[in-house]
Amino acid sequence: MATYNYYKIFYFAAFFKSFSKAAEVLYSNQPNVARSITRLESELGCKLFVRSNRGVTLTPEGEALYKHVAIAYEALTAGEKELAEMQGLKTGNVAIGASETALRLFLLDRVEKFHNKYPGVHLKIRNSQTMHTYHALENGQVDFAVITAPLDTSKEFHTEVIYQFQEVLIGGPQFSQYAGKKISFSELAKLPLIGLTKTSSSYEFYTHFFLQHGIPYDPDIETETVDQILSLVKHGFGFGFFPASLAKKQLRRGKILTLDLEQAPEPRKTYLVYNPERNRSLAVQKAIDFIRKP
Repeated sequence: MATYNYYKIFYFAAFFKSFSKAAEVLYSNQPNVARSITRLESELGCKLFVRSNRGVTLTPEGEALYKHVAIAYEALTAGEKELAEMQGLKTGNVAIGASETALRLFLLDRVEKFHNKYPGVHLKIRNSQTMHTYHALENGQVDFAVITAPLDTSKEFHTEVIYQFQEVLIGGPQFSQYAGKKISFSELAKLPLIGLTKTSSSYEFYTHFFLQHGIPYDPDIETETVDQILSLVKHGFGFGFFPASLAKKQLRRGKILTLDLEQAPEPRKTYLVYNPERNRSLAVQKAIDFIRKP
């Protein structure tokens, strides 16, 4: 059966209508090209070229074969080029699922570094609450997820902590009477609270935290995003737990104040989650490396 190399030689000989030019492009010599063409003709049982002093021309059989060989060779060449670009991360696709808090706190900075180094890689970032992001990972809609604890995952997924952050209880300047005062949990239970919705990992985290201290967690206002908590707090609707690092600027400006609890909540953890059994492209693996090690 004719080999790929025979068809490659045939392609260039037909393209240039010259055995010598084909030999030059293939870093070979004219006798080798001629022998390969003769063997291909023998295997196919027909003449492919008419030789003359001015070069070679395709026979009708050669013309018919060339139409198919050209498509196949050019497709293979394009495939090889695409693979080379993928290996050099000049192209590729990465779909990331992320919780809003992770994006705000650290993830965008790490993704930015990856994008600056590999601008040819197409990024798709799916931003949602932890539960929805995890479901997207389960369904194969994202390559990996960066989500905030608490988190229950099935055994098929690898999880590792890649970031921790502290949250503080904040209020608007309307509640200045609480500034600098240590708040007991019985007092906390009487304050108007703002929190994320029941489907969020934050709601689960603070439900557990409040129950540890014998009070229920029942926010007066539930909202979809962390930014909305900040806006509602600034407008005097109540108090909410907010990442300490994100609160600093607003504290300096006097837009909010922090309340000192008898016991602060534990630092919250953010996890990198992916399925180790699922095939990952080089682009996806490199993105994971960037997010894992800033």
